[in-house]
Amino acid sequence: MNINTQEFHLAISGRCLKKLIYAVVIVFAFIIIISEHVDAKESGSSFLRISADATGAAMADAQGAMTGDVYAMYWNPAGLSDILFKEFGASYQSIFQGINYSFLGYATLTKKFGAVGGQVFFLSSGSITSTYENPDGSFGGSGSSFSVADLGIGFSQAKSITRSLSYGLSVKVLSHKIMDQQASSIAGDVGVIYQSLAEQLKVGVALQNFSTEYRFINEYLREPWNIRFSALYNFDKIPFMVVGDYNIISGYPNALGIGAEYRLFDIIALRAGLKLPPPSGLVSSISTGLGINLLGLYQLDYAVSSHLALGINQRFSLIVRF
Repeated sequence: MNINTQEFHLAISGRCLKKLIYAVVIVFAFIIIISEHVDAKESGSSFLRISADATGAAMADAQGAMTGDVYAMYWNPAGLSDILFKEFGASYQSIFQGINYSFLGYATLTKKFGAVGGQVFFLSSGSITSTYENPDGSFGGSGSSFSVADLGIGFSQAKSITRSLSYGLSVKVLSHKIMDQQASSIAGDVGVIYQSLAEQLKVGVALQNFSTEYRFINEYLREPWNIRFSALYNFDKIPFMVVGDYNIISGYPNALGIGAEYRLFDIIALRAGLKLPPPSGLVSSISTGLGINLLGLYQLDYAVSSHLALGINQRFSLIVRF
């Protein structure tokens, strides 16, 4: 019995080691990709930097370690390994002047591959009137109308390597369109989340949006990549947690997000966040929101923040588990 038990544990350890080596190889592959992106010119598009759900938006986008639902495909795909049911997620945001952002996602469990999911996210504008500039910089008149559209379609897979460590992968096909100009690229994410021996602490890292080069309006570009370092601390005597994400973003200043959530009766969640540096003035650094959880199957979340140039920004998101 002892020999069989030892053999069993050795077999389990061997499988875990293989999975860990597999995850490490993937991480190093992405590090190599990073080195190739350092000198490349990145797109100035903020399409991939718009938070996918209201929970993250309310907590200053500090979700890399907290995420554990269908929206993990955006924050850190490793969090997708925490789902227990089939999940459908949908979010909507009206940004300003007819520009809207929407996200749809679906995730489910499989016997062999762990959790898998698909996502579609879309940024679209209303009609925009083109303008012309004279050689001296003065206004030269108006032209025809056009629109802007960005589309992303992605697939993710995540699995626990051990009870404490999980990994996740995402592949996304991205499309950008302005007037009659259109371009596409392929981008990838990889992430890991580790639950420390102190059960209250969880940490994660995700390498996001490392893309192929594409040509758009006579320029060769890549998507703006991001390295997200995340941590979560869940207090054991009160229903309160604090989270933090530090982002190294290509073409943008490094950003820190700090968030907190207080839960009432496991039904209502009160949230707040602080972004540093502020996106646009001190007020824009603050975000708040709330969530309502019914029977653990239905979740409705809301977030609000302010931007000096764009005004009040509201986001709604939904999760249905079945």
